[in-house]
Amino acid sequence: MQLFPAERRILTQLLDIDPFTLGSMTSSDLSERSGASRSSIDRLSRKLGYTGLKDMRRSLLEEAKHSEGAVSLARGDHSLPEGIVHEVMENLGARIAPFVRSVSQPGLMDQLLDWLLSARSISLFGAGESAAVCSALYMRLLRLGLPVRFSQEHHNQVAQAGLMRAGDLALVVSYSGRSRGVVWAAQTAKSNGAHLVAISAASASPLSKISDLHVALPKGDGLSGSSEIYDRILSVAFGQILFECITARRPDLLKVAVHVDDLFGEDRL
Repeated sequence: MQLFPAERRILTQLLDIDPFTLGSMTSSDLSERSGASRSSIDRLSRKLGYTGLKDMRRSLLEEAKHSEGAVSLARGDHSLPEGIVHEVMENLGARIAPFVRSVSQPGLMDQLLDWLLSARSISLFGAGESAAVCSALYMRLLRLGLPVRFSQEHHNQVAQAGLMRAGDLALVVSYSGRSRGVVWAAQTAKSNGAHLVAISAASASPLSKISDLHVALPKGDGLSGSSEIYDRILSVAFGQILFECITARRPDLLKVAVHVDDLFGEDRL
């Protein structure tokens, strides 16, 4: 079968995409990745015997599902506890590789670590279940002796943002990047000169658009279950990534964490 150069680029991209990303890929996403037009994508789909990209994706996902070692994306009947356990952990596992790629963007972690270690103050902002992520991040950074602050109350977050200045760091967690109060606090902190880091699944959201750094969480409907829950687990894990990276750069801060733990002695929970 003769393929045009643009069609070959599209096919190369499709075969190189991991199942999780493929499960939620749109024509626009594929066009941006391959540099080919959406009409070229439609033409290639028809050449290969499919009705369109969605049909072609479904075929590739089915093939990946039956390949040895591939993560299953099927929404089969998982009525037994054992099946549910496997499905949930597979769904979480499928998100790890995309998240690693996001965090491993050149310069992202170095810049974030620079800001964390030099900040006059670090403020965490998040609402609802994202506030639970902020609480976990707060505990990891506090144990290193960093000047971190967090309040779950919405008005306190906005007030806290209003007191931020140049040299401060705002770390904002929002899956949608659209939570009104969180975006309000983020805009306030940014307008006061603070650096703004967003942890969000929405790259085109109001929050990510104003952020200085964006830590992208995986997104998509290719897997069953709640994306928000899985990505909050990854966000909590990101707190440990920060902890380990900070102590690798500043071993003296690990001594602070050990000192804090020793305060509790046998009463440590």
